[in-house]
Amino acid sequence: MSRRALHGAGYWTWRITAAVAQRLPSVLLYPVAILLGDIAYLTWGTKRRIAKGNFSVVLGRPVSDREVADTARRSFRNFAKYLVEIMRFPKLSPEDFERLVTIDGFEHLQRARENGRGVIFVSIHFGNFELGGARVAAEIPLNVIADDLTNQRLMDLLIGHRQHKGIHIHSPTGAARKVLQALRRNEIVGLMMDLGPRALAFENVAAQFFGIPTRFPTVAADLARVSGAPIVVAAVVRQRDNTFRGIALPPIFVDRSDGQAQRVTEAIAERLEGFVRQWPDQWYIFRPMWAPEKPSPSP
Repeated sequence: MSRRALHGAGYWTWRITAAVAQRLPSVLLYPVAILLGDIAYLTWGTKRRIAKGNFSVVLGRPVSDREVADTARRSFRNFAKYLVEIMRFPKLSPEDFERLVTIDGFEHLQRARENGRGVIFVSIHFGNFELGGARVAAEIPLNVIADDLTNQRLMDLLIGHRQHKGIHIHSPTGAARKVLQALRRNEIVGLMMDLGPRALAFENVAAQFFGIPTRFPTVAADLARVSGAPIVVAAVVRQRDNTFRGIALPPIFVDRSDGQAQRVTEAIAERLEGFVRQWPDQWYIFRPMWAPEKPSPSP
């Protein structure tokens, strides 16, 4: 099958599945999502091994440990729930977002905006960052730098859904000017930090994450230095009833006159680690977060 045909099939599969999901109650969809998450865990060997490798580091246990496998499996289930919620996303109203997402620490966002230079909102692929973003965007304009999908037709569809909710998506290519303009308008710029090997495509530093150094992009620190915008680390945590609790931590202020990429990125990593440590199975990390250990040279 050609790439064009494959992308077309993916686009229409999403459209049809989303149309069904939007017409069924979530109480019926979540059990199906859990089942599909289990199937993906059992059949998608490559992603299962990557997830278990990552959670082995998070939990400090061997890859073969039962708790590592259980956490990885729950992560697949939660990701399947997330996909259902994204399919239902276009039909949700501002009242739905307010009902589904409560925010702890909104005062930190307000404090960060007091200097009029915008806010750099930093998170990871965790919980449901899309619903949390829409909840925030109802009150403060939100711009997000996100990787492009290879399926451009599907990417355009998803971008359109987000724009209708006040979320403006920017490709990493050529995003600098747009996000700096957004910060000058005192808006929020959102960034994801858990890029794994993708971090090497950007300016990056090594920072400790669960006791092991890994590469993180310095884009948040660099933007803060250039713009004067403070950084707020946040996550959106799924609750037992599939509502969400957004948590925004106190802002990190960066001295514009000093290159502090290492210190600031380490501070971000430390705060993100706190979220993952408390709710590990809500982290959707299906790419290697840490480089594999190299064997020691023979004596």
